Amino acid sequence: MKAFSAFSALLCLVASGNAAAMNQPVRSMLIDANFTDRAVSPLPEVNVVGVYRGLFYNAWDVVNLASPLSGLAPHTEPNGIATSTVTAQALMGSPTLTVDFPGSTSLFFDLLSFYFGCVLPTGQGEVQAAQQCSILFAGFDAFNKQKAVATFTFTPTVTNLLQPPMIQAILPSSFVGLHNITLIQANPVTQILLVDDPVYRLYTSS
Repeated sequence: MKAFSAFSALLCLVASGNAAAMNQPVRSMLIDANFTDRAVSPLPEVNVVGVYRGLFYNAWDVVNLASPLSGLAPHTEPNGIATSTVTAQALMGSPTLTVDFPGSTSLFFDLLSFYFGCVLPTGQGEVQAAQQCSILFAGFDAFNKQKAVATFTFTPTVTNLLQPPMIQAILPSSFVGLHNITLIQANPVTQILLVDDPVYRLYTSS
């Protein structure tokens, strides 16, 4: 199995055309990004995720999912991430996960799973209400060629409308050797996507 993984990693490097990386040893690690080591400020504008555990999270914010105001019961407490506001996305672009950022030693990654749910945007200090939503994840290689796509739907459980649990999304096997993943929301104006515990295998050059 280890030999197969190494061979797969080499094929991804050849496909990406990264000659410099091919001359370096490729390392891989399985990561569960739980964001528990990130502080959450009362000022939402300073809670941008940025670079975390080998990936750059564009248009994502760190949030306290353990708060009774969050609208959803997290998979693991206390923190998770949420899509940035529509105003912020207009400046930064769509929410993405990517290995492309200054100083990056990350080559590509395989997204395996995550927990998610959606809430209705509210004012600061107000309780968020869970709501049904559909999302689409599209994965791209180093040449920006789409390699994978998957859609998921969240429906709040009727038994716990105040803080229904997140549900797990398991990605298809095509979400491997990716350079970036872009999120498309059905209605980002009226929905905030909350995500907890994204699990991925990261391949690095050091």
